[in-house]
Amino acid sequence: MSYRQSAYAATQNKLVVTAQTGVFLAVLLAVQVVGLPNLVTGSMVNAIFVFTLHFLGVRSALFLAFLSPFGGILSGHLPAPMYPLLPVIVCGNFVLVWACRVSAGSGLLLRVVVPAALKGVIIGMAGFTVIRVLSLTEQVRWLVLPVLGIQFFTALVGIVAGEKLFQAIVKGRTPS
Repeated sequence: MSYRQSAYAATQNKLVVTAQTGVFLAVLLAVQVVGLPNLVTGSMVNAIFVFTLHFLGVRSALFLAFLSPFGGILSGHLPAPMYPLLPVIVCGNFVLVWACRVSAGSGLLLRVVVPAALKGVIIGMAGFTVIRVLSLTEQVRWLVLPVLGIQFFTALVGIVAGEKLFQAIVKGRTPS
């Protein structure tokens, strides 16, 4: 294969990955707009991160992890008093994607529980810090605890669902 042909193939591959990332972004936003309960929506969003990570790679998964909180605002899943936590949620999503990438191929505990716990702890600790620094109301402080629990639970379910979906679709196996 000549240099020109290989450069063309690389460009085509990048275009395909970009288009597929766009499709996953559309699915992600659609899931958020449908209006399902937060636990269901959050689990599905995390599953999309994990599936995208395995299917397209870390760059595409991080792109979705960055944009998903904005979809949460547009859909109403992230209430207005929680808007200052948007960067915190982005960081939690990044940590989830990174931890899933690093722990891929490990045992169940390391591959599922650790990334979910890291996301919950990052969002919880950073959330409390943001609230303290911005001197937000007591009502907002109490909103962080349920958010932390929800983030851990939805990450846990999402990681398992994303991996099962990837296995079922890409590897041709049925989920067990």
